Amino acid sequence: MKTPTHISEILATLPSSPGVYIMKNKKGVIIYVGKSVSLHSRISSYWADEKRLNFAKRSMITQVQDIEVIETRNELEALVLETNLIKENQPKYNILMKDGKNLAYVHITNEMIPEVIKTRNKKDNGIYFGPYTAGANVTEILKVLKRIFSIRSCRVEFIEKDGKISIGNKTGRSIPCLDYSIGLCPAPCLLTEEKIKIYQDNIASLKQFLSGKSLAVIEELRARMLSKAKKLEFEEAQKLKLQIEQIEKLGTKQIARDSIPGDYDAIISIEKYHKNFIGLTEIRSGHIIGVSQIEVENHLEETPEEVLSVFLAKRYLTENIPASVKILLRKEPEDTVLSNAFSERKREMEFPQIGPKMEILQFAEYNLLSFAQREEIRSLAVKAPTRGTQVRILERLGYEAKRSGELVFECYDISHTHGQFTVASRSVLVNGKSEPSRYRKYKIKTLSPGQIDDFASIREVLYRRTLEGIEQNNFPDMIVIDGGKGQLSSALEAMNRACEGKENIILPYLCSIAKREEEIFVPYQKDPILFEKGSMELMLFQKLRDESHRFAIGFNRSSRNKAMKKNILEELPGFGPVARKNILKLAGSIEKLNEVPRAEIEKILTKKQVETLEEHGLI
Repeated sequence: MKTPTHISEILATLPSSPGVYIMKNKKGVIIYVGKSVSLHSRISSYWADEKRLNFAKRSMITQVQDIEVIETRNELEALVLETNLIKENQPKYNILMKDGKNLAYVHITNEMIPEVIKTRNKKDNGIYFGPYTAGANVTEILKVLKRIFSIRSCRVEFIEKDGKISIGNKTGRSIPCLDYSIGLCPAPCLLTEEKIKIYQDNIASLKQFLSGKSLAVIEELRARMLSKAKKLEFEEAQKLKLQIEQIEKLGTKQIARDSIPGDYDAIISIEKYHKNFIGLTEIRSGHIIGVSQIEVENHLEETPEEVLSVFLAKRYLTENIPASVKILLRKEPEDTVLSNAFSERKREMEFPQIGPKMEILQFAEYNLLSFAQREEIRSLAVKAPTRGTQVRILERLGYEAKRSGELVFECYDISHTHGQFTVASRSVLVNGKSEPSRYRKYKIKTLSPGQIDDFASIREVLYRRTLEGIEQNNFPDMIVIDGGKGQLSSALEAMNRACEGKENIILPYLCSIAKREEEIFVPYQKDPILFEKGSMELMLFQKLRDESHRFAIGFNRSSRNKAMKKNILEELPGFGPVARKNILKLAGSIEKLNEVPRAEIEKILTKKQVETLEEHGLI
């Protein structure tokens, strides 16, 4: 089934950030609320391959007339906000989440080597965090937190007696298990003083985080990281550094979870793209139950303050909003008549500058700015980049554009994981449109493992690309480098070096785009060239750069996962070279092992080896 035009238009403007999406039918009724780490990927997947959807989902998407999104800063915020919205709106297709079970808690047991588990009853000793309004959400939250804080997922039983600790029931686990080999657990089961201390420190950090003290957690981890580095324990210091980065990415405070007690309307007014927008975040009983944005028709070009006053008057003087709902604003309205009317009706207003209430206003503003940007992109969709856009770019950069035929731009980006699996990618734009068939991936071969050098990586890729262009006569019209002056100089150096000893080589035009201010640099010119924000020319650069970045990250992740899966097979206890060779010969790859009939696997492996594969979820 072809994707409806109105849905295609919505999909084209969706952000790739975490958040919640709200599907509505033609009557404006919410029929489904969902969440995702990437809103664009998740929502697009409904229409990408309808054959894989069950009957209920196919029925649901045929009813979708509009999709609203609320961006959040991380997965946890999206999880809890989704729960609040489902509870408030009771959408038709969220039946599975509407259970009447008890509220769920995170329970850290009272042991020397504690477990961290989900529970619905506070009956045992230990520390409880919550309650949370959806048990399934707690399960997903714990998966994220256990990964970040290196908390054991096993149910191994530890016995404490006379101040000593030993292992009781191993629950079928090897000691240590695979989680230790891949860095997901410090292996307190080895019962060494060092391993137990590391695990207890991780538990202490998790407790602080769940108590809302993530800044204190980060400071403590930084202190431990510096201490390890001074002792030349660089591997442990690197692990702590990764923990810090993951916690910072997760966010220092979950706004959607740790909201503010009481009933509030947080309201933001902005002027963007020569338009006015109003953002409203509704909080009831301490929970965010709604986030909405309004584009205001402002033909008389009133100021944002005047627009806000009109909205406030309409909402609180003509609509039935309970007097108990307080209003959060950046500053007091300039309209004294409105302020007096609110005073007479005992309508309270607050103007926070710091603290949780200020963070709620920042949350509202972030979503409003994102909404304004999406609306602007949607309005420009009818003016998609064309060959003419590329011509204007070349002319602005001082280059000459050919009058007819294909105009081809290529963009190059580098991606790595802390110096490992360094790769590059090429995205291609032809006459204003992406040309995925010409994309290419590059493995960087000249760097040592762990070496981080974007300049050297760019030199290698552009040297190889120039040789390809000379041999195959397939140069583009312009090459764009993701980076600043340094990356541009490295690319130019490599291209010139590739031409040494060769005659009559006409190289493509060259430029780079720096992310911070979206500055465009060209060779031999000191000052950058700036394109107007929101212009079609800058959007074309961004599209080309973002495609290359996406492609590079995907290739890096794929390389990393392949290496990890290979290492997993090598780490399995009881599997020597012969067994590993037989497995790969039978299945072709680790990914396809679970597709092989068990009887076939039992022919080439021992009973113990088969059980080990089961234990690690490989079959």
